[in-house]
Parts: sequence; C-alpha cells; structure tokens
Amino acid sequence: MATQDALEVAATAPMNRFHFGLLFWCSFIMLFDGYDLVIYGSVVPHLMEQWQLPAVQAGWMGSAALFGMMFGALTLGPLADRFGRRRVILAAIALGSLTAFANAFAWDAWSFATFRFITGIGLGGTIPNIVALINDMAPKARRNIMTTIMLGCYSLGALLSAVVALMVLSRFGWESTFVIAGLPLLTLPWMYRFLPESLPYLVVRDKVAATALLRRIQPKLVIEQLHWPSLDTQRISAPVSGLFTEGRGVRTIALWVGFGMCLLMVYGLNTWLPKIMVAGGYPMVSGLMFLVTMNLGSIMGALGAGWLADRWGSKPTLMMSLTLAVVSLSILGIKPGPVLLNVMLILAGAATIGSLSVIHAFAAQQYPSDIRATGISWCSAVGRLGGIAGPALGGLMLSLNLSMQLNFILCAVPGVIALLAIALVTQREARAASPVQLHDINI
Repeated sequence: MATQDALEVAATAPMNRFHFGLLFWCSFIMLFDGYDLVIYGSVVPHLMEQWQLPAVQAGWMGSAALFGMMFGALTLGPLADRFGRRRVILAAIALGSLTAFANAFAWDAWSFATFRFITGIGLGGTIPNIVALINDMAPKARRNIMTTIMLGCYSLGALLSAVVALMVLSRFGWESTFVIAGLPLLTLPWMYRFLPESLPYLVVRDKVAATALLRRIQPKLVIEQLHWPSLDTQRISAPVSGLFTEGRGVRTIALWVGFGMCLLMVYGLNTWLPKIMVAGGYPMVSGLMFLVTMNLGSIMGALGAGWLADRWGSKPTLMMSLTLAVVSLSILGIKPGPVLLNVMLILAGAATIGSLSVIHAFAAQQYPSDIRATGISWCSAVGRLGGIAGPALGGLMLSLNLSMQLNFILCAVPGVIALLAIALVTQREARAASPVQLHDINI
C-alpha cells in the first residue's frame, strides 16, 4: 500500500476552503499591522504642531514602534518554534492592538512613544510567525503568491490609514485614528476559533490534533496510508546557531542587510513622504494624497511581485524590484510633471513593498522548517535596525534642508545596497529538515 508523508500532505494538497480561510485571517492580521505602522505618517504633522516637536524628535518617535518590532521579532518570533505559532500570534495581536488603542489617550511625546514601542513588540511577534505559518501550511506551488498576497495587505492597511486620516482627522482629531487601530481586539474570539496551529508543530506534539488538521487540509486523505515521521524528542543545538551552519553564514548576513535596506526605504518613505514633498514645494493638502498614491502602487507591487516570483523565482523578481525602486526614487528627485510624478509614486510604492514582500518569501526558502520561524524572525529583527533608521534618518535629512533631488537620491541609496547584498545569496530551496525535533532557544 502506497504511503504519503504527513508533512507532504500540506505541500501537495490542492487549494481549498481551509487554505482560503488561512489566507483570509493572516491577511486580516497584516492589514491592521500595516494600518498601525503607517498611521503615524498621517498624524505626525498634527503631533508636531500640538506638542511643538522638531523633525528629529518626531523621527525618533516614529522609530519607537520599530524598536519594539525588533525586540518582538527577536523574542516572540523564535518562541513560536517551541510553544506554537498560533499561541504567539494571538498573544501578540492582543498586545499590539491594545496598546495601539491606548495611543488615543497619550498625553505627551513620551507616553505616545512608549505605547508605540509596546505596539511594536506585538507587531514584531506577529509578522514573522504568520509568514512562517503560511509557508508551513500552503501548497508548495502557491507559497510565494499566498505570502505576497498576505504581505500585500500591509500596503492595503497603509492605504487605509491615509484614507481614514483624510476622513476623520479634521472632524475628530488624530486620536480617532488610534481608536480604529484597536478593532482587531473584537475579532480575537474568531481568530482563536479559526486560526490553525502549524502542522510541523502538531506532528511532534499532538498526533490527534495533527490528524484533524490534515483532514481539513486534504479532506480525501486516507489516514491508514499516512506515514508519520518518528518522534525524535532529542534536544539539539539552538536554532539560532543553525542560521550559520551548513554554508548558511554568508546567506544569513546578506539577508539581514537586504531586509534592513528594504525596511529603511519602506518606513522612511511612509513616515516622511508628505513632508519631503512639501519641502520640495508641493502644497500641504497634497501630502496625504501622495501617500495614498504610493500605497496604491504598493498593493499592485506586492501582488504583481508574488505572481512574478512564482514564475521567475524569488531572487530574479527581488533584484528587478530593487532596481525599479532605485530608478523611480531617483526620477522623483527631479520634480517631474503631474503625470510622471504619479506614475513614479506608484512605481516607487510597487517596487519598495514588492521587494519587502518577496524578500520574506525568499528568506523563508533559505531555511529548513525547524528553524524557519527563527530565520525569518532574525532577518526581521536585525532588519528592523534599517527600519528604525528610516524615520530617524528622514527627520535628520529634513532638518538639513537639502534639495528635493538630493533627498530622493538618499532615499534610493538603500536600494543599491540591498541589490549588492541579495546578489551574494545563492537561489536555493531549503532542504526539508525534520520538523519533529524539540529545540532549546538560546538567544
């Protein structure tokens, strides 16, 4: 009688209701992650006016959430390899949404930054784990597109934040935008019911639950023909050390640099694009619309990059996206006419978010499943240094009163660095390392 490995069921199953449900909830989570992060760029002019903040201090306030994301990715992300992705995701959502809501009641810059930092911890624990969950559960042929659709919802959330700001800021004040950020708290009971645990995690710890999950993934599965990997509970080296073994050292460092530069571009632009354009002579009323235009391009870029990555491969698509980001940002610096301006904003949004979406999928392919969440988490955490630098350096750049052309050239430099880093990473699919081992996580 022919047998099928339990872990291969998820990789070879056709898309069905289970996969669409998984994609829906992970995308919903990412939607509000994008909203929570980018809403700061919409409210920062109001905060600077209300609290009399200089650009440099406002930049560091924008970096507070990214500091938190680095800490959250570094701690909550790897813990999911040991305690389960579902538990960590739900706890991180509760923490992040509660403190995002609390920002509506901040009384000064310090309280605002503190709440943003704690919100970032929750977001940092959420993003790498939903990426890993998709890669654990999605059919192999659809992993890239499912990952990039989900990450594309970050851009949809960013777009939503600018649209919401246009609708409510003048009537209800900046506080109202953070009240909306607390809405995911109301959906936690449904997430608890419908968000699945990772199959590799259940295979080692709960075969009954793993069997039930396999029936959802593949309703026609014949359990009697299923082969279960042996449950080896021997403790092995910490997953973090695995990021530098078996020839993965250069790859890991290059991915860290690539993540950092992609995040620097994304968060720097989403925080300061309106101010950069105003400094270049555009009217203030156009600031939020420029942000809307760029994030509209971001949505198209994330989806288009996923489609291309499934056909060309992750690395060629990533290199093309980074090149497009450098070119479009450089052209924005020459202050083009209205039509070309909007085209370049759309392309810049598509290329920067497209790069960030694909690099997540690319990184996930570089590590075996037993250290995948750890690998993505460390890429995300170390990359947060670039993300943290984005708002802070943007504030410093604006304080120097540079020309618009030089401002956008500086915005394009991280794209060049990312191109050089990713060129060092050899395109490969990670071996199917056994996920049925317990690990000590020693960070």
